[in-house]
Amino acid sequence: MIRCENCDTTIDKAQINTRSFSPCSQCGTFIRTDIFNAALRVHEKGDEPETIVLSDDAGCFYHPSKKAVMPCASCGRFLCALCDIDMDGSHICFSCMEKGHEEKNKQHLETHRFLPDGLALRLSLLPPLSLVFSFFTCVTAPLSIYFVIKYWKSQTSITPRGKKWRFVLAFLFSSAQIAAWAGIIIMSVSG
Repeated sequence: MIRCENCDTTIDKAQINTRSFSPCSQCGTFIRTDIFNAALRVHEKGDEPETIVLSDDAGCFYHPSKKAVMPCASCGRFLCALCDIDMDGSHICFSCMEKGHEEKNKQHLETHRFLPDGLALRLSLLPPLSLVFSFFTCVTAPLSIYFVIKYWKSQTSITPRGKKWRFVLAFLFSSAQIAAWAGIIIMSVSG
């Protein structure tokens, strides 16, 4: 039970949750004791404890002990800060996001992204690595340099990478291939 902080005497149940200060029956110290009514309830052995609601706030559908901050715009479930997914100003739960992903009906749900740095690097590396298609480098090398120049300042992924090493490698490999083609053309013309 609850005890007085001064004299360690058990506080009478009549003094609990009165919302006012009352004197301790033993030492006379004015105390105020506010507790949840569920703490005074005696549970019988084998009973499942009930979920205690700490205030009048709504709980999250997925985490009942967490305070709800927003309803889902699609299904109306209350969501805590952890479950709330902001989709261009519309707040949805992960179940509705998954459902929209499966049905492909959410236009603002990004399921893939074009990565120009990866494409530029592939265009500069794949044809020369396969000996059968190495003659395609006369087309893929200039195309790779085009992607490097065009998308140099663009954000390449959802999470910023910050480093442009793929663009630099693609530019170097493509420049070497263009130089090799220029050398082949000059040697065949002159020789």
